[in-house]
Amino acid sequence: MESKMKRIDALLKKPCFIIDFLPEQVKPDNGGQFFDVEYYLLNSDKHIGIKDRFTAVILKLMCYYHVAVLLNDWADRPSPKLIEGAVCEIMENHSGTLNVLFVDKDVLLVFDWDCLNLSVYNPTEDVQSIMERIAFSEGLFWRKAGT
Repeated sequence: MESKMKRIDALLKKPCFIIDFLPEQVKPDNGGQFFDVEYYLLNSDKHIGIKDRFTAVILKLMCYYHVAVLLNDWADRPSPKLIEGAVCEIMENHSGTLNVLFVDKDVLLVFDWDCLNLSVYNPTEDVQSIMERIAFSEGLFWRKAGT
């Protein structure tokens, strides 16, 4: 388990991409109501739609890649039910992080309870290609972090 934690720590320092509900990062001085919208989406019944989209992204990716997940403990090749339960539990409890390690690709996907995006660290071009198409299929956007 310690070797996987070291791997996660190393991957968190790699280039990051985002699967997001917005097509680009909101600038701090834009005059919009991002934080009001974010709070509403995370704390109303609308969070169910976000949960469903994020769960579908992870499940679709599991069709292509060997994954191991860390929630409370490591699970290698987790069941779809475990993934859905983990995302649901994190969103309902308003706490927690789900780390999805793509074992053979050295890629990490992170879902944090307080974000309206999934962070993807160290994706190769072939992984980026499939992730972008899967994001689009769920009405989400793929972009480099910070853009």
